[in-house]
Amino acid sequence: MNTQEQDTIYFRGHLPALDGVRGIAILLVLMSHFMLRGYFQDERVYFITQFGWIGVDLFFVLSGFLITGILLDSKRNAHYWRNFYRRRALRILPLYYFVVVVTWLTILLVERAPERLQGYDAFVWFFTFTPNIAMGLKNDYLYHSHIFNLNHLWSLAIEEQFYLFWPLIVRYVPMRSLAILCLILICMGTGLRHLTDDMVGTKLSISSYTLPFCRMDGLAAGSFLAVALRLEWLQKLPYHNWIARVLFVGAGLMVFDNFISGTKQSLYTLSAILFAALLFLALNPHPRAITRRVCENKFLQHMGQYSYGLYVFHHMFEYTWRNGFGVRLLESGLPPVLGQTIFILLAFAGTYLLARVSWILIEQPFLKLKKRATT
Repeated sequence: MNTQEQDTIYFRGHLPALDGVRGIAILLVLMSHFMLRGYFQDERVYFITQFGWIGVDLFFVLSGFLITGILLDSKRNAHYWRNFYRRRALRILPLYYFVVVVTWLTILLVERAPERLQGYDAFVWFFTFTPNIAMGLKNDYLYHSHIFNLNHLWSLAIEEQFYLFWPLIVRYVPMRSLAILCLILICMGTGLRHLTDDMVGTKLSISSYTLPFCRMDGLAAGSFLAVALRLEWLQKLPYHNWIARVLFVGAGLMVFDNFISGTKQSLYTLSAILFAALLFLALNPHPRAITRRVCENKFLQHMGQYSYGLYVFHHMFEYTWRNGFGVRLLESGLPPVLGQTIFILLAFAGTYLLARVSWILIEQPFLKLKKRATT
């Protein structure tokens, strides 16, 4: 197989490197949420150690790339709509609604606090995949349970909202126009977040973080990559791998500066560029390419396989981890580095166990049905 033939197919089908990218994303998120505030006297240092939340942006870029690619490759399929929505529903809905219903029943039957479920905190937002809209309108995270935390599901809600309108656009917009639309959405991201901040009267507001139109630049960056590869724009670009490396390093340095000197609304656009460049480098057709080899690491691929369950459970059980052994570690007198390390290992072990059980009992049975949903 020559290089040109490789360039036309390496971004389609199951790509082990993208499983590794998904693994990187979930590990970043886990590291962010497993940091114990009590071990950090300096607020700024604590904020910097939580940089892993940027893994959510990597999920957005990866999702935009994969979903747009799937839609483009099935654009002429007679069952375009049915196949897409059936496969998405079988992948996302079972576990999502399982944890939502469990939390809802816990509030009603165990905590016996139905009065919490009102207004923006009502569970109808979760049942309709719109908790991010409630957070945007409230300009704050939601308050429900002392046992389970579901605030992180805002990102899944954004992806579901993306699925509502993007298939329509991909179906009827020509690919060149779609690529231009993606670039426009990337350029609009920072401005829309500033506009949202002005409307709510808060800088770096929760609203500008969780509302769907404020986070389209990440999804659009991944989508642009999927379109541009199919148009062969990037393959024909001279020194395209070096351009991707420069974008990766340049955007990475600016993202790092955001964490050191203070977050700006441009951070999410910069992270979109950073992670789009990472994806492009991970898709290198040469098997010995460094980025591809890193992303094809077996451990990262393994984490990527269970990333959905890991993401759902790691924050859902935040109170359990912190109140169960986090408090004891803080009070134990252990050196902060050792105590923090023990907490990360224990929280990861508990989350991983839940994700494996979820995979066997909930996800895998529905994924078997998903594989049949292609005709």
